[in-house]
Formats: sequence, C-alpha cells, structure tokens
Amino acid sequence: MAQAEKFCMGCMNPLPDGRDVCGICGYPADGENPPLYLPVESLLSDRYLVGRVLESDGDAAVYIGYDQVLKSPILIREFLPDTLCTRGENGEIAVISGCEGTYQIYMDRFRTHARALARLRELPSLIPLYDIFDQNGTVYSIGEYCAGVSLETRLSSVGGRLSWEEARPLFMTLMSTLISMHSAGICHYGLCPSHLIIAADGRLHMRGFSMVEARSVGTDLKPRLIGGYSAPEQYSGEGEIGAWTDVYGLAATIFRTLTGNPPSDAPARVRDGGDLLVPADVAEKLPDHVAVALFNALQVNPANRTRSMKDFRDKLAEAPAISAMRDTGAEVKDPAPAKEKEAEKKTKPGKKKSNRGKYALLIVLCSFVMLLLIAGVVIFTLFPDAIGLGGTSSTDSSDLSAPTLTTIPTLQVPAAPQYAVDDLINQNYFEIRDTTLSGNMKIKLQYQIFSDKRRGTILEQTPSPEQSADEGSTVLVVISAGPETVTVPDLREWKEEQAKLYLEALGLNVNITKLKTSDVKRGLVQDTSPKAGTELKVGDTISLRVSYREEEPDGNDAE
Repeated sequence: MAQAEKFCMGCMNPLPDGRDVCGICGYPADGENPPLYLPVESLLSDRYLVGRVLESDGDAAVYIGYDQVLKSPILIREFLPDTLCTRGENGEIAVISGCEGTYQIYMDRFRTHARALARLRELPSLIPLYDIFDQNGTVYSIGEYCAGVSLETRLSSVGGRLSWEEARPLFMTLMSTLISMHSAGICHYGLCPSHLIIAADGRLHMRGFSMVEARSVGTDLKPRLIGGYSAPEQYSGEGEIGAWTDVYGLAATIFRTLTGNPPSDAPARVRDGGDLLVPADVAEKLPDHVAVALFNALQVNPANRTRSMKDFRDKLAEAPAISAMRDTGAEVKDPAPAKEKEAEKKTKPGKKKSNRGKYALLIVLCSFVMLLLIAGVVIFTLFPDAIGLGGTSSTDSSDLSAPTLTTIPTLQVPAAPQYAVDDLINQNYFEIRDTTLSGNMKIKLQYQIFSDKRRGTILEQTPSPEQSADEGSTVLVVISAGPETVTVPDLREWKEEQAKLYLEALGLNVNITKLKTSDVKRGLVQDTSPKAGTELKVGDTISLRVSYREEEPDGNDAE
C-alpha cells in the first residue's frame, strides 16, 4: 500500500488526512481489534494488510483486508477455533494444552475445505477464493471482497418482504450454484439473509461458509447456529447433515423474504409440531406451488423434507395451470368436486350454466346440423326426381326451390394464455438448461459463438424477455463458447471426476492416464499433459494423469 495514502481499516476506502472517523463506515482511525484477533494493520504473506474483524464463526475469524499487489479490498478468513486456542505473542496462535491433536485435525479440515471452495470459484454465486497459505501457526484463505448489501438489509429497506415475482430471479441462480456445490460435496450449512449479498450484478452471492463441525452441536468446536434458519438436525447432534440441511436453510430464507419473518427456531418447531405462520395478505398472493414447495422443504423431519436442492428448485419453478391462469387474469374455475357442484346447482336453480355446458350444447347443435346436410346431399344424389331436380327442368311456380344451406356456427375456443418470457441474458446455460421456466417453457441451445464472456453465458434469446409466448414454448438461446483459447488450470490433487468435469466445462476433451506409480493418493490428479499454464484451443484434448497406485496395507489411500 502506498505510504502517502492512508486507508480506513474498517472499509478500506481512502481516509483523508486529519479525519478521526471514516465518513463512509464510521470506523475510527485508531480502531483496534479485540485481543483474540489479529491486530489492525498486521501484514500477512508480505502482501495482505489486516483490517477490522467482521465476524467470528465457530471455526474462523473473518477480517476485511487489502491486497497490496492487486490494490483492492479483500476478505481474510483465519482458522481460529476459540475452544482449542488463544492468541499468543506477535500474532501467533497458542494451542490450549491437551488440544494439540484435535487442533491439527480441524486445521487440516479447514485447509481442505478452503481448497475445495477455491476450485469452485467460477460458480456465479460464490465469492472467489484465490490464495490459501499457512502462517502464525494457522491457515488463512483470501477471497475477493464482494461489494453490495445483504439480503437482510435490502428487505429492511423495502418494508420487510418481497413478492415471489421479485424474489424468484434472485434465488434461481443461487440455487443453480448450490446444486453444483452439492454435487462437488460442498455444503454451506449457514444460509440466511445476512449471509447473502446482493452485488452490483444484481445476483445473490454467498458468504459465511464454515466447516460442518462449526454448524452443528456435539463437536469440539463452538457451534454457530442461526435462529430460524438452522435445520433441526444441526441442533440435535444426531442424524446426518447434508444437502437437505441447506434445503432447509434456503427455504427458511425464502420464507422470510416472502412473509417478512423467518420460521420459528428449529427446536421450537420440533416441540410445537412444526407449524408455519403465514400472514393472510401474503397467503392470498402466494402461488400454490410455491407454498407447497416451501412446506415440503421446511419439514422438521429430514426424512420427510425435500432431499436435494435440484428437487427444491424444480418444485419452485413449476407453474400449475390454475396458478398460471391467476397470473394472466384468466377466469379460474371452481375446483370443487363434481358432487358438490351438482348439489349447488340443485340449491341454486337460477344460477347460470357454466361455459362448459354452453359449449357442449353448441357442439350437439352443430353435429345435428351437419347430419341434416349430409342426409340432404345423399337424397340429392340418389333421388333427384323426388324433389324435382332431375331430368327436365320445370318453370312452374310450384317447383321446389334449391335448398338454402344453413351456416354452421363457429365454436369459439378460448385463446391459450400467454406467459411473460423469462430473462435469461447473462445467465449460464449449463446451470439452468434443465430448468422449467414460467409457463412450462423449456430452454434449447441454438448455437455457440466465441466471445470474451464466460463459457455458457447466454448472449441472445428468442423470444426476447420483452415478449410473451404460449405455454410450453421453447426459448432458443445463443451462448458464449468462451475464449477461443483456454489456459490449462493447476488441478494437482483434485479428485479425478471433479477435474474431468471442470476441464470439460472449459471446452476441452479429456483422456485419463492411469499411473500405477505416483506420489499422490489414489484417485487424485498428479498432473496434466500439457502442463498447467499451457494455452489450448477449445476442442483440444488434454490428458489427466491420475494416481491408481496400489492401496497401502492400512487402507489409507482408499477412496
């Protein structure tokens, strides 16, 4: 950082000379962190300047910082389990006596968790991590700073809640990212409005990641659970925690977004039967399929809950016919059982017949007229003399006139409802291609073109978002094939399947070379051919050199 320019350690904006308090964030110029945390203006890795501590979870402390190389604000995450360690001299971690082994186990897990998140940095709703290193007897991860406001702040500024139409585009891209994360074995475990940032691109970005041990009771770490959003299994210390736990957290977040209040805390819901209270004015406007999806995703028993984020997203994306008719202003027919309708007709003899009855009567009349016409044609053909139309014509005024054809009334079929076309521009085709859009519309790839946009980014769509289309229509999209060349990433010690999927997403063809002799664990990538950093054209072939060495006798290398 340039010596001539002073920065506020609370927000990393320039602090004019002579100012005692930052005019942007209100942090004092001489502000200090509490003793447990790194001192303000500490330097990490000879590059990263430490600022104010922002939050502390069960496994880590999060600081705002400044990257002196990139000249930009950053987020610094320090492994700091306060049940196992304290802060010693010169910023060093002092492990509590007797906790050394446990501390080392959790530190290794923290490092592995950070590396896994860094590998997924291309996902649109993740805040990218770009550096991980050891220092001070602990581990640090460095991530980009995501400017924006939290969803909680946004909701407070608009009266506490949003309609489903406003909330839907925010959550759909987020759910696509979560689906990809879950498939890679990574969950969040702390989803809530304060951990979701609405960035300048209008999308939700996630922060507040922690290891699972810091988001559930019964471990050596102090659990950081979030009232109303943490799932029941996180409180119990029993039963499995997984993707369905994130389903609960996100469903609770959407519930709070739509209703103005989160569900009751999980222990209270388990005790009281799991009731969900929805304000009457919200319930009237909430689409039926959204209410059902939230109800299923917020089941207190994990076995009864929606089990995957993909299933939850698909249920939210459904648009049943009755909901679609309400959205377009069309008449909604009474779904009461036929027996009830019949009883109602008997008790209300003056009530008008339904349109269905009118159409049925009209069809019968049309059919009757058609039969008369067909009979007339047959008679004209077989017995022309019987009605004076055969042989010699007669000019007698008593002759029968040619029959006049009756015009068949046209059956008026109600026009199919039209639906607003979803805006897909700048979304990633590979993340949403299986999504059912509003009006049950489907997405279909038209063609790809090379561009500076990330591969899969939707550049054009037909019909456009300003148009409407029939139910079940197909939306054709033109997507970016990405740059014509790609740089081979460093995939050392990635799992084989994850590395293969990542390379294929870059547009490369992948071959697997199995190594019987390797210095990495079985099933992990040793290196690639060509090497990391090599420029390849999209469509080129790359070889993943994967360890298939024999397992050690103790089975440590087994998958």
